[in-house]
Amino acid sequence: MSLKQKTVAGLFWSFLERFSSQIIQFIVGIVLARLLLPEQFGLIGMISIFIALGTALTHSGLTSSLIRTPEANDRDYSTVFFTNLIASVCIYWALFFLAPIIAGFFSEPTLLNIIRIYCLVFIIGAFSAVQSTRLTSVMDFRTQMLVQIPSLVVGGLTGIVLAYKGYGVWSLVYMQLIQTLLSTIQLWIRTGWTPSFVYDVGRLKYHFEFGYKMALSSIINTIYDNIYNIIIGKYFSASQLGYYTRAQSMKQLPVSNISTALNRVTYPMFTSIRDDNARLKLVYKRLMQQVLFWIAPTLVLAGVLAEPLFRFLLTEKWLPAVPFFRFYVLSALCIHCIPTI
Repeated sequence: MSLKQKTVAGLFWSFLERFSSQIIQFIVGIVLARLLLPEQFGLIGMISIFIALGTALTHSGLTSSLIRTPEANDRDYSTVFFTNLIASVCIYWALFFLAPIIAGFFSEPTLLNIIRIYCLVFIIGAFSAVQSTRLTSVMDFRTQMLVQIPSLVVGGLTGIVLAYKGYGVWSLVYMQLIQTLLSTIQLWIRTGWTPSFVYDVGRLKYHFEFGYKMALSSIINTIYDNIYNIIIGKYFSASQLGYYTRAQSMKQLPVSNISTALNRVTYPMFTSIRDDNARLKLVYKRLMQQVLFWIAPTLVLAGVLAEPLFRFLLTEKWLPAVPFFRFYVLSALCIHCIPTI
């Protein structure tokens, strides 16, 4: 299969997987928003930066290095697997002991146990990071879709049932844990790869040399994306943060779907043509034009229809989130579209 055919097939399955996943998450999110209160979403928003930072540090960019490594072998994969696993355990225990400080900072005692339970996703996810990377490196997004969809459906249904039964914020915590666990189990079964008991320090240094740069970039982006959550969570109520995070998640539906699906396919594709600068620039330009073509009108329409959209989907209790949503739409237009022009 040629690079073009492989890329087209990868784009098809990547977009299908992302849109299917986002549609499921969108429906689940709407049902949960009707069952739960804004402040319960706000509690999760308070710890979102720690979850995102923990994820970035757990992977340390090593999985990205695996994708760009030509003919990566079992020593590479096994070394990165055990490194990620060790890092996830260390980060989990760091947040476990920092949980009282974080809860005290936000004046929310409930966060203590939420952090200690929710952060188990780091360790569970570390068990399947390399398996997922192996699929991405060969652009096998079909298998990833077959893994992701059942995990989201079962986890989402569990969250809805728990929310209906009155578990409140814990329905969001257990939903994420179940989704991550099911995804990890399926990736082990479907990929058929298990780590060998080898650990090559030389290969670790090779991957770390590239990976730490990716990790640093991810950390900076995470802080930038979540800094407002800390400020709002600290100086305003959990309800206000709930409105803010709900507006953010609604904006992510069109933006995240397109950009994430493209990034998953283009990274391994760009890696395969990294020595041809002219071709690299041409392909990148065409992709950015496609991003502009699809994202801009979608965001404008969403901003115009924001109030009736929120009233219809989430009920009137979520109308205070509309100004936040319109702000996000405007910022997304500036970030994604203006640089492309």
